[in-house]
Amino acid sequence: MAIVRELLFQKLAGVPLFAELEPTAQEALARCMHEHQYRAGQFLTHQGLRAEALFIVQDGRVRLSRTAPDGREQVLAVIGSGELFNMEPLLDNGPTPATARAMSPVTCLMLPGSRLAPLIRQFPDLALVLMRQMAEQLREQAVLIEDLGFRSVRARLARLLINEAASGTAMLTQSELAARAGTVREIVGRTLRQMADEGLVALKRGQVLVLDAPGLERAAEI
Repeated sequence: MAIVRELLFQKLAGVPLFAELEPTAQEALARCMHEHQYRAGQFLTHQGLRAEALFIVQDGRVRLSRTAPDGREQVLAVIGSGELFNMEPLLDNGPTPATARAMSPVTCLMLPGSRLAPLIRQFPDLALVLMRQMAEQLREQAVLIEDLGFRSVRARLARLLINEAASGTAMLTQSELAARAGTVREIVGRTLRQMADEGLVALKRGQVLVLDAPGLERAAEI
């Protein structure tokens, strides 16, 4: 057990978000946490259910989304290594705000919800760290609202492709792009074909290859 806790402490200390915490605070967090792994496609949380834990992503990517009563899905964020999610319901005792699903094999450190408030009382600097993370996520939600409210599907899709294709290729299906852009698959397919005709992207099965990044930036209305 001591070896396991030491490994968790080392992993937690390697998360940039918690790097500024004193070692005693990092050790206290590690003692309360456990590690869990998820397969690609597996659900981590479900919208509307009681929250059980705070998740800190070690490896992989997690998609957060909400689903309307008619079945339409809107992706809220994609959480990557070093980021956390599911903090809101642990602070206000409300239901889980989003469904979390692994986009790849995922490893998470999990802090049981019952441990969060006592740790914050013991280590006030932890509250500052968590508030900064929440502020960053709120800013991202504000950008999402702006995109959905004021930008065209073409502009939203171009922005997504720019953000996803850091290595030159966006490994996303048209259904995934539609969920994240707040539209339907048919419109995404038509828009991607138009972009391909203009030489902005090249389409492959399950992939979108960015050919003209400056052109996409203009299309994204950045």
